[in-house]
Amino acid sequence: MASWFGHGSWFFHRVDLHRGLRDLATRPAAFEDIDIGPPVDMRLGCEVTGVNCEEGILKLADGRAIAKDLVIIADGAHSRLISDFTGRPSETHRTGRSIYRWLVSADEVMAEPALRGLYTRELPGFTGWHDPNKKVFWVTYTCRGGKMLNSAVLHDTQVDEDEGDAENLWHSPVSKSQVLTMVQNFHPSMKKIVTMASEDGIKVHHLYKRPPLTSFVRGRTAVVGDAAHVMLPTHAAGAGVAIESAASLEVLFRGVDGKDGPAMKQRMELFDRLRIPRCNLTMLASNAGPEWTKVPGFEEGVRKFYSGPLPPLGAMPYSKPFREVLFRHDEFQAAEQALAESMSSEL
Repeated sequence: MASWFGHGSWFFHRVDLHRGLRDLATRPAAFEDIDIGPPVDMRLGCEVTGVNCEEGILKLADGRAIAKDLVIIADGAHSRLISDFTGRPSETHRTGRSIYRWLVSADEVMAEPALRGLYTRELPGFTGWHDPNKKVFWVTYTCRGGKMLNSAVLHDTQVDEDEGDAENLWHSPVSKSQVLTMVQNFHPSMKKIVTMASEDGIKVHHLYKRPPLTSFVRGRTAVVGDAAHVMLPTHAAGAGVAIESAASLEVLFRGVDGKDGPAMKQRMELFDRLRIPRCNLTMLASNAGPEWTKVPGFEEGVRKFYSGPLPPLGAMPYSKPFREVLFRHDEFQAAEQALAESMSSEL
């Protein structure tokens, strides 16, 4: 990956990624080799129950209303604020697919001769298996410096089983026996990865979709991440495009006076112009599934937002044509260029 794109490909445990991003935001002095500005003041326990998007006013659970120069809605796929942004109820709906997730010790996996070769004789990255009869896709990868093995089993939601509830969307527990039933057609050695999980260590969450938004900005408010584009994990690209949006915000709003209405409006329009094509392309491609280029109506839907190149018909995820389209993009460069062109046109 580094030879193609200038950077490697990394696998993170979600908690470690969150911690690393928080440290970058709150402890910039610890990162001496980069200038990332003053520390962020993170205020916990201030639940936001609503947003006046046009004016940038946050409504808090304690009754307070706080005005901000710029509001970023980033509360995930099950955003409680997206209806304030769009002016209508959330259109998120279940896809009928769910994921079992759990972590086990990589040392324990490597101690099993039948499993060790899966992670030592192949190039590092995703190791996955497919049961086409039950439409089960099981993917694993190491994280936390190779100390942990993350497992995810994508499957049809089991409506007759206790598979989570609306109040516990990300951390609903499931039993090992449920997972073993789902992967019963796999080799016995692989099933050991299930039995290695702690008794309460396997969780399930359901996968959702939502129609693409036609704009990510409204007044003084922008929406990013899963709140902006709910997508399936087909291309493992959700976090990537969210980080791209953060890069765009960094470039476009660097040094801008938040009280300067015309300047804020111009930068918001640039953000929308930059992010709608990229984010909606990635979302629609991910939601179309592994054979996305063959899905009827896919290209027509994408072309409503994105006019750039697409992989040829039949290109599979992570093939070179696919990587060129989704992974070569440099949002820092794109935002700098768009900003320079916009400033030049005003002269």
